[in-house]
Amino acid sequence: MVLTSRFVHRVPVFIAFLALMLVISLFLAPLSVPEGTVTDLDANANWIDHQDRWKDMDLFPKAIYTFGDLNCHQIMDRTLIINGNQMPVCTRDVAIFIGVFLGALLLTRAVAHDHPSLVFTSILPKGSRKGFFRKHPAVLFTASIILLLTPTALDGGIQAMSTMSLLPWGLSYESTNPTRILAGFPMGVGLGILITSFMVSLLSRRDDLSGNLITYLVKE
Repeated sequence: MVLTSRFVHRVPVFIAFLALMLVISLFLAPLSVPEGTVTDLDANANWIDHQDRWKDMDLFPKAIYTFGDLNCHQIMDRTLIINGNQMPVCTRDVAIFIGVFLGALLLTRAVAHDHPSLVFTSILPKGSRKGFFRKHPAVLFTASIILLLTPTALDGGIQAMSTMSLLPWGLSYESTNPTRILAGFPMGVGLGILITSFMVSLLSRRDDLSGNLITYLVKE
């Protein structure tokens, strides 16, 4: 049995709440600036390219669009348009953040444990926790996360190969907004489960106070 801190079961709720607030903000930001004023943002991810365009905005849209500028390429034809304005991030990223919300929400009924794989498997049907996977829950946890990340890896990877003319027989592939949504959503669910499982395990401790995941990592 695992003894947990008083607030450990609130961790999934807290992460889901943060993800939901971010998703809502992404939709509200283009509504909070004049129609048709935020377009043609095509730039680079992981870099702030449009600081001059955000400086005169009110604090809320400025913060959200700066967040998008830092984290996304903001290519216009890969981004949903609301109120004549681009959303702060592309369709794939929107789907990922929605998935993170759902992934965290799925773990609100998880049993706290000091290992993330057991946090995750506690929400699965009992039939999936028998035999090999009962003895090796980390395998089931890892396989599930990899499976959820695979659609985005394939969608983005094949498109990158197409751009570099690496596909066989002269094939070409350009991901569409619906495809990016369908691929990004399961990735977000996987990230939500991964982040939440680790956070719950970090805040869990054994009855004998022998430690939590941090203790195991230090020992190893």
